[in-house]
Parts: sequence; C-alpha cells; structure tokens
Amino acid sequence: MANKENGTLTDAKVSELDKALASVKARKAAKEGTNTTTEKPAKAAKAPKEPSAPKRPRLTEEQKAERETEKARIRAEKKAAREEARAAKKAERDASKQPAHMRKVMKAAEKLPTLGQAAMLLLNEAQANLPAAELQGLALHIQHINRVSATQRALNQTIEAGMTVRIVSGDSRFVGQTGTVAKAQRIRCYVNVEGAKKPVYLFTSDVEPVTEAAATTTSAAAAG
Repeated sequence: MANKENGTLTDAKVSELDKALASVKARKAAKEGTNTTTEKPAKAAKAPKEPSAPKRPRLTEEQKAERETEKARIRAEKKAAREEARAAKKAERDASKQPAHMRKVMKAAEKLPTLGQAAMLLLNEAQANLPAAELQGLALHIQHINRVSATQRALNQTIEAGMTVRIVSGDSRFVGQTGTVAKAQRIRCYVNVEGAKKPVYLFTSDVEPVTEAAATTTSAAAAG
C-alpha cells in the first residue's frame, strides 16, 4: 500500500510538474507572439544610386589658352557690333537733324507762295543754269519790277471799304487769295481773308480790285 501511495503521490507530482511546464510554455509562446506582432516593419531597401556622370578631363594649359582666346574674340565681335549699331543710329540722327540756321531757312521757304507751272519752270531753269551772283541779281530785278508795278497800281487805283480785292504782294501767306476790304486809308488797307483770325494789314499797292465774276471763280478754285 505504501508503494502504491508512493506511486500515486509520484504520479500526482508528475502531473503537477507537467502542468507547470505546460503553463510556462504557454506563457513563453504568448510572449513570443506578442513580440512578433509589435515588431517594427523592416525598412525598405534604398534604391541604388544613379551612376555619376564621368568627370570632364582637365584642360591642358594650351587648351585653356585657346578657350580664353576664343572668349576674347567673341567679346570683341559683340563690342564691335554694338559700336557699329550706335554709330549708325547717331549718323541717322545727325542726318535728320538740321542746323539751326537751316531750320530758319526751311521755315521761311514754307511761307513762300505757291508758284504756277510756268513760273516754277523759269525758277528751276534759273537755279540750274545761273551762278549765285546772277541769281541774286535776278531776284533784285524782279523785286524792283514788282515795286514799280505796285507803285503804278497805287497811283492809278482807288481802294475802298467793301471792295473785293486779290492780294498780289505783301505777306506771302495770303498772296493769291481774295478778300474784302474792311478799312481803306491813303496808302494802307485792312483786308478780311477767309481763315485769317484778323484783317490782313497791307499796302493798297499789295491788292488789286477784282470783278464779282473773277472773285467767284477764284473762290471756287480755292475751294476745289
């Protein structure tokens, strides 16, 4: 009986030991499972680096000198092109800009009356064929002829207010135009001309009376 009891006791102890071992295994397995689930994911593998471009070979001293020479040549060409462009612009400005005395001459020319075809032909011919001294003499002769004619007209004609007259000399802006005498004096008169802000002040010899028909024809030609 004692052996049996001893055997029973032994079996009981073995059973308890087995339970204890099983419990320890279970806790260990549970612990390992927890560690597995909380473990951080492994990092992704880095992409391989692209191969770097091959390094440029170092220039020799001769090559460096050639490069500097080429750069200097390009700079010189660009500078020459800029200077040429500036010179061309300056020449263009100088050509278009006239000296002060020439501007005065051109303004005076703008005030000259328009010549008819016959007079323009005579003027061009004289200008082309006569030297400067003879041109000046011719101009003085023409002025004298005009003065004689004006004097004769002043002696032989009477200018009165209200008359229609044609301006034949005096202010070149109005030569050839027809107007009405606003006021007449012994040797002076005031003529109303279309487009003028105030009556034109003239010598009586600067105008000549015109008939009504001639005035109408002149006005129609000016309007056309």
